Amino acid sequence: MVAFQQKVVDLIKETNIIKKINFNKFVFYFLFGLKSQIGQFKINIDAKCLVLSQYPGAEIKGLGGLIAQHPKNFEVLCLTNGSGLLGCDPVESACIKKQQFYDVMKITRIKGYKIFDIDTKLLKNHYSTFKKIDISDADYIFVPNVYDNNVDTIALLKHFKQILKDKDIKENLKILMYESDYSLCTLDYYADISPIIETKKKLLRMYYPEDKFQGYTDKLIGINAFRAIQYNCNYVEAFMSFSVEEFLKIPLI
Repeated sequence: MVAFQQKVVDLIKETNIIKKINFNKFVFYFLFGLKSQIGQFKINIDAKCLVLSQYPGAEIKGLGGLIAQHPKNFEVLCLTNGSGLLGCDPVESACIKKQQFYDVMKITRIKGYKIFDIDTKLLKNHYSTFKKIDISDADYIFVPNVYDNNVDTIALLKHFKQILKDKDIKENLKILMYESDYSLCTLDYYADISPIIETKKKLLRMYYPEDKFQGYTDKLIGINAFRAIQYNCNYVEAFMSFSVEEFLKIPLI
């Protein structure tokens, strides 16, 4: 069975059929033998959570509510500077998005945050910068969905895989994928953000103001409402959980 699984994985990598499979149970729960453990995500008072964001705003789309509920437990690192804003010069765009990031982080009163001065779509060229990230103290590391269809997401995950191999980490480190541009098809954990949903909306509107992105925040919040249907609450953020060993098995495009 193991040999058969490896042949299928090799075929997927060689043919790029992974793009069509699109992150479903067949890949992650049959080929890699992962086990779903649906339950509420609860943060211990001393837990250290590191969020890796592929662009300014992705962190709030995916887990802005959870961050706002537990700011002292979180550190956010945004790996690109937002220089790809449509209709703007790259320098002007980066300036706008970086300021938005700083303003959002200050409002959340988060423990620590940083935005890297790496232009949109160029993260793949900056492993030398990425490898300086300290992950040794993290209990949970949040990363974007592997099939967000974003070149910086793939670069982030490839770089992250490498530092997992090269750096010291906690024995029980858990990696959680969050939803930013595309939804996860299988869930392991959810966080009830109903009590703080208005705060998440406010943070999203700081990145996506209504005068330029009319209705965008409501559309983003829609997935939080949809996810909540099965958990008997109003709004949830959802995650897929991996051990380090499981995460390193995931094929990347």
